[in-house]
Amino acid sequence: MSSNNRMRFFFIFIFLTAGLATASYFYLDGAAISEENQLVAPVQRRDFTVELNVIGVLDAAQSHMVAAELQGSQGKIIFLIDDGTKVSKGDLLVQFDPLPFRKEVELLTAQVASFEAAVQAAEQGVEFEKNQVQREVANAEYLLSVAELDFKRLDEGEGPLRLSQLQEEQQKAELELQRHERYYKELLELKAEGYSNDSEIEAIAEKVGVLRKQFDTATKRYESYKEHVLPALREGGRAKKLNAELVLKQTSQGGVHKIAKAQATLNQIKSKLEAQRAALQQAERELQKTKIHAPFDGIVILYESFRDGEERKPREGDIVFMNQPILYLPDVSQMVVKTKAREIDLYKLFLGQRGRVRIDAYPDTSFEGELIYIGALATAESSKTGQEKYFQVTFALKDEDTRLRPGMTCRIAIEAQSLQQVLTVPLQAVFREGKRKYCYVRNGLGSLETREVTVGAQNENMVEIISGLSEGEEVSVVKPGQ
Repeated sequence: MSSNNRMRFFFIFIFLTAGLATASYFYLDGAAISEENQLVAPVQRRDFTVELNVIGVLDAAQSHMVAAELQGSQGKIIFLIDDGTKVSKGDLLVQFDPLPFRKEVELLTAQVASFEAAVQAAEQGVEFEKNQVQREVANAEYLLSVAELDFKRLDEGEGPLRLSQLQEEQQKAELELQRHERYYKELLELKAEGYSNDSEIEAIAEKVGVLRKQFDTATKRYESYKEHVLPALREGGRAKKLNAELVLKQTSQGGVHKIAKAQATLNQIKSKLEAQRAALQQAERELQKTKIHAPFDGIVILYESFRDGEERKPREGDIVFMNQPILYLPDVSQMVVKTKAREIDLYKLFLGQRGRVRIDAYPDTSFEGELIYIGALATAESSKTGQEKYFQVTFALKDEDTRLRPGMTCRIAIEAQSLQQVLTVPLQAVFREGKRKYCYVRNGLGSLETREVTVGAQNENMVEIISGLSEGEEVSVVKPGQ
């Protein structure tokens, strides 16, 4: 090659190199970037699901904390089922020493019987008082009726009749006196005319004197009876009647008081009886509480707490107090997963939603779960980015596995959204700058150019592209130059 040709080739090479460098410098957002160190992925349509992954803890859907229900400090354990035992509904879990409670029942039973006898005697006393008062009132009523009849007989019968008799006697005496006085007067007139009969006149005069005395006596008897005797008899009869009324009233009032007193005594004894019966029922309930049976099938987990100066599980011989936990009984035939979801993920959840559950202890086995509870109140927790709010959620396992135990750690993959044949790119291929999202797209020259995109749903690996890319294009999953 001649020197002129070599010089021409050199200048052409310098020109092309300078042109490429200038183009690379001025490209900016639409500029082409060297393929060096490119890691690209295709823009393609695919089906993918949006999953929410959370970590939770297994728990029994139904569980029961068995605690002592005995009052006082007499709850001595004489039988305790072994830790980890599988039990069926009705099996004996715990038994306390029943002797002190049985003695209390026997004592109260005797006291109840004694008060029942006392109540019976008091009831008889009330009936006796009622009968006694009834007899006394009946007698007082009889005496009152007698007094009323006596008064009525005196006031309307015997009194007026006697007064009438005395008046009649007075009138008869007066008539007899008047008749003899007229006869005596006639004899005196005949004597004056010369027809004298001295013996007859003397006899008549003597008779008139006798009749006058009889008339005076009859008059006095009549007036005395009318003015004094009859009013006195009436007042006496009225007084007897009033006295009988007073006796009846006092007898009735006294009877009410006697009956009320006997009834009060009866009520007092009945009240004591009811108190003793209530105490007996409570003692019988306490005796029944000395045996605790399983309310459902489950596995026994003895409750560890501070006892006798150390942290340990209960054992036979321990004294327990009321409401002191003894064991925990979960029903492992129905398990749930208790976990929490971030507030920003809450819109992805709904009741009845399905999820795959994997237990850390058995990673090769998965279980189907159903969302059965979403908490109504958020709780704030601290994180590296600050405060974040969480909601409690619960999943119920559909399958039963005897290996599962409360407290096991598990992971839940919740299918929040299912998409079919949408444009997708790897999540790492979408870059952000403020609110702007963009990708590095390989152009026809084999270089990369930036292009804004609109994204949709995303999961841990893929993101949906709404606009900005076409199927078949390739995008970088790393930022050029890094």
